[in-house]
Amino acid sequence: MVWFVLFAGSVFGLYFWREYRVQQQDLQSASSPLRAGERYIGQVLTLSDGLRDGTGQVKLGQRRWKLRGPSVPAGSRVRVTGVDGTVLIVDRLPG
Repeated sequence: MVWFVLFAGSVFGLYFWREYRVQQQDLQSASSPLRAGERYIGQVLTLSDGLRDGTGQVKLGQRRWKLRGPSVPAGSRVRVTGVDGTVLIVDRLPG
């Protein structure tokens, strides 16, 4: 009985360790849905609505992204400098 419990515990432990490793590899992958915003870092956007009180939205591809950065009027150009979860962080470009 003791051997069976040790065997079963080892099998379950190895299974859950493998699942954990696969999950960690998925999170590190560039194609992970949790890292989708990172592909826009460095991209220059022209805002149709502008940013009010440091927040706004823009449509990229099929998705609307929330933006955070300095308040800028509509038509301003900004560069995506980072991602915070599902929010793109932008900085104003001169001119």
